[in-house]
Amino acid sequence: MSWEKKRVWIIVKTYPEYSRKSRSEVACTAGITEEGDWIRLYPIPTKHYIGSNKIHKFDLVEVTCQKAKSEKLRRKESYKVKEGSDITIIDRSLSGTSNNKIWDKRNKLLLDKVDLSLSQLDYKYKEDKTSLGLIRPKEILKFYSRRELEIYIDPNQYRQGLDGSKTPIIQKIPYPFAYHFKCSDNCLTCSNSYHDILCEDWELLEAYRRWGREYGDIQILWEKLYEKFYTWMINERDLYFVVGMHSLQPTWLIIGLYYPPKNVEPKHQNQTLDKWF
Repeated sequence: MSWEKKRVWIIVKTYPEYSRKSRSEVACTAGITEEGDWIRLYPIPTKHYIGSNKIHKFDLVEVTCQKAKSEKLRRKESYKVKEGSDITIIDRSLSGTSNNKIWDKRNKLLLDKVDLSLSQLDYKYKEDKTSLGLIRPKEILKFYSRRELEIYIDPNQYRQGLDGSKTPIIQKIPYPFAYHFKCSDNCLTCSNSYHDILCEDWELLEAYRRWGREYGDIQILWEKLYEKFYTWMINERDLYFVVGMHSLQPTWLIIGLYYPPKNVEPKHQNQTLDKWF
């Protein structure tokens, strides 16, 4: 299988992890191709997400990649990024200042891809290995941490590349945060209970790491996290979850948060369940 160039709107960046193979910190990235399809890009070295010309969410980039061949679950959208290849930023028009005009354009890119429920996504996965989706929870019951929070002191450590460049080492932290939510009246899980899913969103985990250092107090840290990632996102925003299938087991994770202002009209109200059930 040959390498190909794809242009992708970056929608999600999960918190980086250390790759023994590439001996560097890498991030899993999900986005929408110019053709309008979901795609998962891995690995992308974190050097592309730091510095003055870093990749932002909603940038359009060009990347050299090929369909992932060795995945256990054979996820439909997974592509491997060519090691050492350049990633070129093509268009930054959607990653600028988040005014209503920008959010409207982002919504046109994303909101026609909203899935009705996690049950619908389970059906798609069984049908064709679909492993990425966007859902709008009907009700978010709880945002919480599955473990005690910690304050992480920035070690200011760097990893030196073969070309002599230095890249900051991203602190390894656990993924403690999760959401309880109901996604749809027609969801098989929601009819009896609710979903309880971990969130790997880079923005959330970086806020956890950075705000802990900034405030220096666990209680204040939790109050700030809860205020933004629950109270504000529910009361002031329309919160959507970008969900992705775990690489080793058929389990859904929240890999990104999408939260346009409430005054933007959703574009997905006329979907029906006929195709899926």
